Amino acid sequence: MTLTRRIPSLAAGLFVASSIAFSQSASRGPIIDVHLHAYPPDEAIPDIANPANGKKPGVKNGEEHRQAVFAEMKRLNVVRGIVSGGSGDRLAAAIRWREADPDRIIAGAGIRGSEDTPLPALDVLRKAFQTGSLSVLGEVTAEYAGATLSDPRYEPYLALAEELDIPVALHTGTGPPGISFDPCCRGFRIALGNPILIEDALNRHPKLRVSLMHAGWPFLQETIAVLFEYPQVYADLGALDWLLPRAEFHAYLGALMRAGFGKRLMFGTDQMYWPEGLGLAIEGVDSAPFLTPAEKRDIFYNNAVQFFRLAKAEGGKR
Repeated sequence: MTLTRRIPSLAAGLFVASSIAFSQSASRGPIIDVHLHAYPPDEAIPDIANPANGKKPGVKNGEEHRQAVFAEMKRLNVVRGIVSGGSGDRLAAAIRWREADPDRIIAGAGIRGSEDTPLPALDVLRKAFQTGSLSVLGEVTAEYAGATLSDPRYEPYLALAEELDIPVALHTGTGPPGISFDPCCRGFRIALGNPILIEDALNRHPKLRVSLMHAGWPFLQETIAVLFEYPQVYADLGALDWLLPRAEFHAYLGALMRAGFGKRLMFGTDQMYWPEGLGLAIEGVDSAPFLTPAEKRDIFYNNAVQFFRLAKAEGGKR
């Protein structure tokens, strides 16, 4: 008897909680996540605890991971997502997500240029960009290959992106702790993530649109300098908004806002293996006490519409 009385009460509580969450996401307005990662459908997802909350991924393979991320996007009103492959055939992984939900997903060409992750053929990329199966050059993880975007190996790819007006999303800042000891990334060096090192590439390609993924953290002054000097450069807040201590993230975000770049900061998660990273990242931005509602709208939506030129597809600002 006690159990049967508690079940309706519990169901009602869950309904109220879910209704509140839906109401909050709806009132917040649509969101664009410019920094997502996909994995091959049969690839095992590592059983690694989320550094932010200690929880395991809760998904076994790339297909379950995709379904869980899509569910979170729908729940949180994330209407568009820019995704690149995180492992395996990186182009195929991103394209597969786009094919599963073309109205929500924009696929990017994740490239590195290391021995174990060679650069794809230029003609393959050209065709994919021209057909629309890929729409972004990135995530470009040059730092993991021991290089910067100004390295000659990337020059033909930047020229192609500039020719076709394809935006570039570049990993900047740091990487996972200990990554330089991993066999995949022995060339990784923190110094290579300094955004100031891409200045030669920006000068050679004045029409190139570049997003600094992770907003250059912790290279604050250099990030500010690049944003100031090159108006075609934007920055995303991926990983910072849920993996950094909240005070550090808000301090860094606040500095970029005070420097006048509120119209060029974009929401991103870099959710990796953990679908709940989307909700954690949204809360990280939402909880910044210094942001006005209009500034949050810019970060969550309007700035990405501008940078990725999505106004026509999304029906303008909301």
